[in-house]
Amino acid sequence: MLEGVLLLGHGSRRPEANQEILQIAELVQARGGDAVYQTGFLQFGTPTLSGAVAKLARAGVRKITVVPLLLVVGTHIQDDLPRLIQEQKRLYPDITFFLAPHLGADPRIAEIVLDRMTQGCEIKI
Repeated sequence: MLEGVLLLGHGSRRPEANQEILQIAELVQARGGDAVYQTGFLQFGTPTLSGAVAKLARAGVRKITVVPLLLVVGTHIQDDLPRLIQEQKRLYPDITFFLAPHLGADPRIAEIVLDRMTQGCEIKI
């Protein structure tokens, strides 16, 4: 069975912010397995979740794991994503959907924060 991974960002009206999600997706894909990777956005970016699922379905994917690139639990994680995925399941009953956990309070994020603390620069006013 062909498997797909949908890396889902929030999305921004600023194209450079959406570009960072695409860069993260490239990094994940370079380290990931043989799955078909697709990036999508909840808001303000394309493709949307439904557009990304459609692309994966056209590629012949029959299992999609949605990985939310979101830091904290909020309305999108608790309410919107389950609802949106249910809508996609109704449209694509032959595809199995899985929802991976959001990024959350993972110790690896603490390492990134500690690293970023050493990279700060003074703000002049």
